[in-house]
Amino acid sequence: MGRVVLATMGSWGDIFPAIGLAKGLIEAGHDARIAASPAYDELVRGEGLDFSGIGPPLGFSDYAQDPKILSGRLGGFAGFAHLFRRFIFPVLDRYVDDLAMSIRDADLLLAHPALVAAPVAAEHVGVEWGTVSVFPGLIPTACSPPSPPRVSLGSGRTRQMMYRAAWSAARFNMARLFDGHVNRERRRLGLPAVSNAFFAPVESGRPYLVMASPAVVDRPADWPATVALTGFIAWDRVSSFPDPPGLAEFLSAGEPPVLVTLGASSSLDPQHFYRHAAEAITHLGQRAVILTGPTPKQVDLPDDPGIFGTTFAPLSLVAPRCCAAVHHGGVGTTIGLLSSGLPQLVIPRGFDQPQTALRMTRLGVARALPWRREGTERITRELSALLSQDRYRRNAAALQARLAEENGLHESVRLVDLMMRA
Repeated sequence: MGRVVLATMGSWGDIFPAIGLAKGLIEAGHDARIAASPAYDELVRGEGLDFSGIGPPLGFSDYAQDPKILSGRLGGFAGFAHLFRRFIFPVLDRYVDDLAMSIRDADLLLAHPALVAAPVAAEHVGVEWGTVSVFPGLIPTACSPPSPPRVSLGSGRTRQMMYRAAWSAARFNMARLFDGHVNRERRRLGLPAVSNAFFAPVESGRPYLVMASPAVVDRPADWPATVALTGFIAWDRVSSFPDPPGLAEFLSAGEPPVLVTLGASSSLDPQHFYRHAAEAITHLGQRAVILTGPTPKQVDLPDDPGIFGTTFAPLSLVAPRCCAAVHHGGVGTTIGLLSSGLPQLVIPRGFDQPQTALRMTRLGVARALPWRREGTERITRELSALLSQDRYRRNAAALQARLAEENGLHESVRLVDLMMRA
């Protein structure tokens, strides 16, 4: 057995599966440590896990001061680029040095694909590394574009040619954004320069675990053999977040409510989403559970006995008691809702959310509404269609049954075992 460091960035949708995987690795006899923002120190240690902080202690309140990171322009690339320019690149040396210190006694580093400090730190220290991700959309393929197209791109070979061209443009833009900063760090540590640094995880020939279900993500034929779909790890029972008082009583007091959430990242700047969703749900005569997340602003929900609001509750606890969900399309949220068989109205905003929304609509378990068009009237119309058309519920239930046959944690641990023995 060996020592594994799971290094991640992002919000709850990234840190929760890492915690679940770490617990599984420990149960299998490995030593496992989480490396992430120091803001997650208490959360991770509260689960009895070793923790190393990497980078400055940026929390949700810090990111909330710059909502440009949530921009959905250019398929989410504008917000993604702003996040790195504003928060990551100015302190990339600290991320590299902190992570290098964290992995000095490790046998294996498994890192988030966007944690560009990881390959640099691993090469500097001389530790084997690979990638672990909840999102398949950062792996180039001729079968899908890097962001959802706004117009039809034809079919067959024409479409594949267009997708390849889109990925070529993405590689060019990512190289312009990342290569200079990454190579500055590599020079500082005496390492040779590289090109296309952002895509090193998938192009390095090293193991790349995607913690997603084959029932949800079709594996493209042109993915490298090093990429493996493991199945979901839907861990969310956080010890430091007690169950909200009164929630169990509310869930038992009437018809199953509609669940409303923006997860963690999109709740940083919710605008009028919660009020619009609450108004739509009450207009339809439904009850609602609204999880407001770590928003720094006070959320004024209607004074209505049919609405229960709280900052956080485990989806594994709440979603099975609900009839549908209105959410942003974050991967962590979507995993929890799929596991509970809920039909969904997805209102994506930025990052990977538009791709998730497209995938859910193609699976027939969701309707989608662009963030720029969300409002009480449109949410009412879309939610009414979702609740009235039984095909969404049937498709969600069928997909839930398929997911119940998988064990993403077991498969992920098995593949890490193989890496440790290689």
